Amino acid sequence: MFLYRENTVTGAWAIPQASHSWLAWQLASHWGNRRFARPTPRAEVIAAVLLHDGGWTEFDAAPGIDPEGRPVTFDRMAVGEHLDIWRACVTRAAIHSRYAALLVAAHFAELAGRKASELLGLGDTGGARSTQAFRAEMERLQDGWIEELKADARYRTTLEGPGRRVNAAVLAACDLVSVMLCASMPFQFPVRAITSRGEVEELTITTVSDRVFKMSPWPFEGTRLKVHCEGRYLRSVRFPSVQAFQEDLMRARVERLAFEFVRPGSL
Repeated sequence: MFLYRENTVTGAWAIPQASHSWLAWQLASHWGNRRFARPTPRAEVIAAVLLHDGGWTEFDAAPGIDPEGRPVTFDRMAVGEHLDIWRACVTRAAIHSRYAALLVAAHFAELAGRKASELLGLGDTGGARSTQAFRAEMERLQDGWIEELKADARYRTTLEGPGRRVNAAVLAACDLVSVMLCASMPFQFPVRAITSRGEVEELTITTVSDRVFKMSPWPFEGTRLKVHCEGRYLRSVRFPSVQAFQEDLMRARVERLAFEFVRPGSL
C-alpha cells in the first residue's frame, strides 16, 4: 500500500499495490517510439508490469499499523514479510506466463541487491543475509525459465542480451515512475530507458503543476499521456488500533487520482 500526500493534518489517499501496478501498466502500454525501444514480446512484458505486485493482494486487504499507529506501507515493514510477498508476486506471475515471471523475478533480484546493501548500512546483517538469499533464489528461478524457454522461437532473442535489457528497463522505469506518483515522492531517483540503438538514456521529470509533469527525453507514443489509479481517502494517518484503521479504510470514499505527462514543447 502507498500513502499519497501523507499529512498528519489532512490525511492521505491509501493506494493498493494492485492499483499502483495498473498505473504502471498504463505507462508500459504506451512505451516506445522512434527514439526509444518498444518492449517485445509486448503481451508478456506489459503483463509483467501489470502482475509484478500481485502478491500484495492479501496484505492490502487487511493492512496493519506500525508501533506509531501509522499504516504499514511497502517501505515500512519487516524484511521477512516483504520478501515473502515478493516471492508470492513471482509465483503468481508464473501462473500467467513464465517469461513475464522471469522479468518479475529479475526485477526483484535487482531490488533485493539494493535492499541488502541498505540493510548492511543500517547494521541489519540478518536482514541483509535473508535478502541476499532471496536474490540467489530469484536468480535460480530465472536460470530455470531461461532453460525451459530457449527452444521457443518467440523468446529466443529476449531471454538474454539487448532484447532482455529493453524489457527489464521498461518494467523498472514504469514501476519506479508509478511508485513516485503513488507515494507523492519527488522524482529524485534516476529513471532510465533504452533507445532504439541500445543506448541508455536518463529521463528527466519536472513538475508543471499539482499532477502534471514534463518528461524529457520523451519515451511514449504521442505527445501527452494521462494515467490514473484509485485510492481510499483516510481522514488521519495515525490510528489507535489496527481495528480503527481497518474500519476507517473500509468506510473511506474511493476516488480516481489522475496524472498527466507531457512532452516538452507541447504545452
